[in-house]
Amino acid sequence: MMKKYEFTGETKTVPLLFENVTLHRIQAITSFENVVAGELGGWIEKEENLSQGGNAWVGGNAQVSG
Repeated sequence: MMKKYEFTGETKTVPLLFENVTLHRIQAITSFENVVAGELGGWIEKEENLSQGGNAWVGGNAQVSG
């Protein structure tokens, strides 16, 4: 499967309930649906939070963890 995003290396730590979570910024590496290659996305905790397949995207300043 071809990857649609990669981690940029930018991270931030946010409080979540009783612990802190490190989130990683993503960037599209291929164009799909309304996302253009090179576009910065939102923040995810780990690759399992956003499939490399399909058309789902975490955009803007959105945050996904768990």
